[in-house]
Amino acid sequence: MPEALEYGMRFEFPDEEDEPIIKVIGVGGGGSNAVNHMFRMGVKDVDFIVCNTDRQSLTNSPVKTKIQLGALLTSGLGAGTNPEVGRQAALENTEDIRQLLGEPTKMVFITAGMGGGTGTGAAPVIAQIAREMGLLTIAVVTAPFDFEGIEKLDQAMRGIDELKEYCDTVLVILNDKLAEIFEDFPMDQAFAKADDVLANAVKSIAEIITVQGEINVDFMDVKRVLEGAGQAVMGSADAEGETRALTAIQDALNSPLLNDRDIRGAKRILLTMASGPDARTTMKELQIITGYIKEKIGKDKQAHLFKYGTIKDKTLGKNLRVTVIAAGFDLPAERPDFPPTNWKQPEPELKKEEATDELPGEEEDIELVTEDQSQGTDTLTRGGGNIDVVPVPDPVTRPHLTSIDDILVDEKREDDLLQIQKMIEGFTHGRYSERERELETPAFARQKVNLHELPLLDERDIIRTRLND
Repeated sequence: MPEALEYGMRFEFPDEEDEPIIKVIGVGGGGSNAVNHMFRMGVKDVDFIVCNTDRQSLTNSPVKTKIQLGALLTSGLGAGTNPEVGRQAALENTEDIRQLLGEPTKMVFITAGMGGGTGTGAAPVIAQIAREMGLLTIAVVTAPFDFEGIEKLDQAMRGIDELKEYCDTVLVILNDKLAEIFEDFPMDQAFAKADDVLANAVKSIAEIITVQGEINVDFMDVKRVLEGAGQAVMGSADAEGETRALTAIQDALNSPLLNDRDIRGAKRILLTMASGPDARTTMKELQIITGYIKEKIGKDKQAHLFKYGTIKDKTLGKNLRVTVIAAGFDLPAERPDFPPTNWKQPEPELKKEEATDELPGEEEDIELVTEDQSQGTDTLTRGGGNIDVVPVPDPVTRPHLTSIDDILVDEKREDDLLQIQKMIEGFTHGRYSERERELETPAFARQKVNLHELPLLDERDIIRTRLND
């Protein structure tokens, strides 16, 4: 309870740390291996959970929180690459899963290898439970190698489709692409590198929230990017030296992990920049990285939502790691929201709209586009007929003049610097001349205050005196 003071309140805070709001769940053999790897890496301020039908795999895991799925159904012997067995096993433990995902959990990562039994069948069940509990749900999964057969590939695709139904964002990493990157590595090292990729995907999203950096991003920022974003792709790369920023972002966007998918179609982008204590990320490097992404996206298909942040990682030394997660490929258009860069914005033009009294003909259809928030799809409504036209008193469209009040509305917005830049450009290009002329007018005139003329005193009524009298 707070203790009353003479001029305020004294609050006593508990010594123990707050329970993490982020849970990372490894499902099945592949997912459990990835979570074990993250646990050893020491991803900060998250809770790890492993779920498996294989009791031996759970016993060997260093993670403290474990759920044996379907103990009655499988007797701890696994799902036998049968997704239906994995699904039924997860349904057997729904109450255990709900309990682990209770307060104060806000975000859930589900990692699994698609194509097998437990991961493919149980992961969608866990995702559905998380979604029903109102949690931001992100799946980071791998798809099998082509040589593993059509049946396993088909099972994997069905599992991924189910995850898309219940997850806000699904990040799919193809094993074949990992093989391209690590083709010269021994098999054990190559699979360890694959776990690194999964771990970095979770780490880059989780620690952008939990780890203090020069540019901080909170949970609600990340939620805005990833909520209902659909399938996502990821590119990540490290670099060092004077040109490390450009090299890292180029390598990240050329990464085979992107599966040759052009990020031009991405409506939402989450960027993390991790650097070590020996060489922190500079403002110049931030401008290089965001400017390069903006150039690659293009003006015609600019990302509508772009969040970025920095992470301190002492293991990187003088390296800079750039991770780009592109999502929202299937979302309708949204209001652009891009981080500030030093690129100049085009000057607004005054346009005179021609008024018309003509109404659309009855045979002409008008398309109204609305966004279905629950499904993330566009709904087209066609209609025709008479339309009431409301006359516009002033058809001249003037550019919006940014004011200090506009900038102070939300101090946390990423585009504050861009607004200030526009404001400065407005002064330098004379767009504020009208306001300046107003300031030259006396205040009483601007406020329309009537001044009364007083009669002059007669010379005989003036009494003259001196200070030393």
